[in-house]
Amino acid sequence: MQLDAPPTIYGFGYLSTPTVEFSDRQLSDLLLAARAWNNLRQISGKLIVLEEGERIARFAQWVEGPREEVELCMQRILADPRHGAFEVQWQGETAGRRFAGWDMAYDVYAPAEWTGAAPSLDAG
Repeated sequence: MQLDAPPTIYGFGYLSTPTVEFSDRQLSDLLLAARAWNNLRQISGKLIVLEEGERIARFAQWVEGPREEVELCMQRILADPRHGAFEVQWQGETAGRRFAGWDMAYDVYAPAEWTGAAPSLDAG
């Protein structure tokens, strides 16, 4: 009996700058919508919000799942006018999921912690 190989997991990490101000409610709505969309597509990941004072200065996000679904998610994010200064940090096949069971984990970092956030987008 031949066992099927586990599905290949594709990952995508990026940084972006919001082009609009986000209230706590708007960020919550964004997370709820992303979690629902991701859940339907076997996508997991983590959104890191980098704050300066009371405002969101940058987003750092890792998305993982089936390649076709992750690429569709990437297209949606790139087309979203709320993202500017988009920088891909890493993209490609990964050894496995880093956020299994999370349709979108979430964390907030202050400026002093930013340097610790970026390495979490490296699939290495």
